[in-house]
Amino acid sequence: MERNPLIVNDSGAYGGGLYGNVKVNGEAEIVDALDCLNLSIRGTSKVSGNTTAKTISVFGEGIFAGSVEAEKLKVSGSCRIERDAEIKTSLVRGEMEIGGRFSTEKAEIKGSLDVKEDVEAEAFILKGKFLVGGLLNTEEIEIALKYSNSRAGEIGGKKIDVRMQGGLPGMFGKKRHLLHADIIEGDQIYLEYTEAGTVRGENIEIGPGCKIGLVEYTGTLNISNEAVVEKTKNRSPFLNWELNLLPFLSPAA
Repeated sequence: MERNPLIVNDSGAYGGGLYGNVKVNGEAEIVDALDCLNLSIRGTSKVSGNTTAKTISVFGEGIFAGSVEAEKLKVSGSCRIERDAEIKTSLVRGEMEIGGRFSTEKAEIKGSLDVKEDVEAEAFILKGKFLVGGLLNTEEIEIALKYSNSRAGEIGGKKIDVRMQGGLPGMFGKKRHLLHADIIEGDQIYLEYTEAGTVRGENIEIGPGCKIGLVEYTGTLNISNEAVVEKTKNRSPFLNWELNLLPFLSPAA
């Protein structure tokens, strides 16, 4: 089926359907589902239905009332997706809000991210702040805390790295920004300025500014003098094997 282009240079409402390249240079509302090759917004645009595209570029304000599926999303401004988002590569320089789940291979965000449900990714790189209502689950997580406090219900990944962006809190009036999570679980974990109920993993380093209820580890554990950890447990299988052998290795009475 032929895909015709749609170019909007003023304001108005347009029907949904199949399109080639869609360019919005003013204000436009797509009043139904949109299926296009490339969507470029340089102004304000709202899509009332679901959106499917190869690439989506937002250089102003994009509002998507349905779900969004795309290979690449680039935002320089603000983007609000009211349902689920399935995006292969996400590059955000500004603000993005997702009302449902967020699934992506790689998300690189400088600014803020607000996801009401779960986030599933292979790589998650964020410099700024984020709110995740459910589970943030990725292979690799790199977080530089900035602007304001961040929160996730649970965080899971193979490699988790959370650091304070810039200088130390208190220097030149710099505020202390914290990451809050109920549970953090991974293989290799480094945390700064994080408050969590439980941190569980193999090799764990608890850096400055952290307050952790329980740390469970199977490999190595390092705790900064500027961190508070209420309780630690070594869950090493080798340690348990040694303890189980003790009755048999003890000399007979």
